[in-house]
Amino acid sequence: MSTDVGVVAIIRLRRHSPPLEVLEALTAGGIARLEVTLPTPDARATITEWRDRTEAQVGAGTVRSADQAVQAISAGAQFLVTPTIDSGVLGAAAPAGRPVYCGASTPTEIELAHRHPAVAAVKVFPAGPLGGVDYIKAIAEPLDDVPLLPTGGVGAAEATTYAAMGCVGVGVGGHLVNDDLVADQAWAEIRDRAAAMVRAWDDGVERRHR
Repeated sequence: MSTDVGVVAIIRLRRHSPPLEVLEALTAGGIARLEVTLPTPDARATITEWRDRTEAQVGAGTVRSADQAVQAISAGAQFLVTPTIDSGVLGAAAPAGRPVYCGASTPTEIELAHRHPAVAAVKVFPAGPLGGVDYIKAIAEPLDDVPLLPTGGVGAAEATTYAAMGCVGVGVGGHLVNDDLVADQAWAEIRDRAAAMVRAWDDGVERRHR
């Protein structure tokens, strides 16, 4: 059985480079995996800096090509996250020993991603628009050996349910970090949101094992 990934905080900013306070707030809230998406300003520099500042895992998100994968790994990314199944990304990640949370949506795509040795979990994306909890329940039954990481439209209630049904993690973006929170320097709010999401996930894991 796959080891739980837990809550992956997705840092996807458009107007700001991620300040160090975001890292401090998220990790203070209990987040152990942080995904810095490559379209975020200064993403690779942020990955490099954060790797030196935390014991949490720092990875790169929205990785869509072999070149991007190589650059992210060179910057220090400990894992890669993709929106789609890209053979170039998977081919670059495998020899570097970097796990990939590979994006997929249909059962066929999920099965295809799962079979690649570089894929540690399948990021079901976008989970919310696809049907959320109902969709994940439907695909989890026939694909019960696939480690699923729903992403998109995940709030605290969904995180608890996904954990309880056996998903290995969830990806959470704007609910934890967004440009407005950064502009307002709302570090305590980010910390509290992170802590609430981690508690929600842990509650679901506890239900799973009852």
